[in-house]
This record gives sequence, structure tokens and C-alpha cells, in this order.
Amino acid sequence: MKTAQRIRHFSPFLTLLIALVLGILPVCLKAQTGEMTGKNFQSVTLTDANNQPKAIPFVGEKVLLIQYTDPDVKDVNDKLSDAVKARKFDSNLYQGIGIANCKDTWIPNAGIRMKARQKEKQFPGSVIMLDENHLLPTSLGMGDCDGKGVLIIVGKDKVIRFFRKIATEAESQSATQEVISILEAEIKK
Repeated sequence: MKTAQRIRHFSPFLTLLIALVLGILPVCLKAQTGEMTGKNFQSVTLTDANNQPKAIPFVGEKVLLIQYTDPDVKDVNDKLSDAVKARKFDSNLYQGIGIANCKDTWIPNAGIRMKARQKEKQFPGSVIMLDENHLLPTSLGMGDCDGKGVLIIVGKDKVIRFFRKIATEAESQSATQEVISILEAEIKK
């Protein structure tokens, strides 16, 4: 087959491929850059530390800071978490929720559940859940979360007020003040 014939033969395929890439790429970039803000957040049923199905709690009741984290980078937002804890937000108005992204790690789910139970005992009142099948990223259109610690602030009105994928401790530190400011503003509403 000559080159011109090959190009014509693959032209419909190439056109489809280009259309898919151009259609999907903007959605992925929006998820990366925080353009999830303003989107409504619906609770998703995941599993708790005891491997029981449970919907993400307190949606529409409290301001939420959800940390959706790949266990391979579990410490990426520790300093940010410490800064939020130091504010001692009223537990009637605010709740932090940790969700382990189990799909993108080599660590067995049983090991993650065991660690989640330990953390819940260590930090009474904490909420730690497991997402074994990318249910949260799929429901929100978050895109790729592998190797990331995703920060999501949800207001009492169920609207996403902040969304950022964090890959490094430096990125987390640079987001800390913005996260705290948004939490304070949402809690005052």
C-alpha cells in the first residue's frame, strides 16, 4: 500500500482519535486546575475502615475538607492537616474526611483498612474511608489521581469551594493558607 493510500485508509481512525483527545483533554485539564469549584458534590458510597459500605457522611450538614489520597503519597498533606487541626474548628460545623485511593496503590486493601482503624483510634472523631474502585473520581470527573493527594472543600450547601491535586509537600504548603481561609469563610456562613 502506498503512503497516500495508507493515510486515506487510516484517516477516519485518526479523525476519531483527534476528536477524542481534543474532547477529553479539556475535561482532564479542568480537573487538574481546580475548575471543579462551583460543582455540586453528591455523597458516594464507599467502604469504612471495617469494610462496611458507607456513604460519605456529613454532606450538606457540615463544611468538609476531604482528602482523597493515594497511599503511596500518604504524607504529602500532613503539614496542611496539622495547620487545619491547629485552628480547632467547631466539630458541629466542620469535619475532615480522609479517603484512601486504594485503586492506584500496590498496598493491599486489608493493610489500608488496618491502618485506617489504627488512625481512627488514635484520632477519635476522625472519618477515614476507602475507595477501592475510583468511585469518587468517577462520580466527580476528577481524572487521574494516581500519586496525588487531592484536597476538596465542600460547603454546607454541597458546593465544591476548593479543589486541588497535590503531588509534593511544597504544593501542599503553598495551598495551606488558601485552604484555611476558605474553611474559615465557609464555617462562618
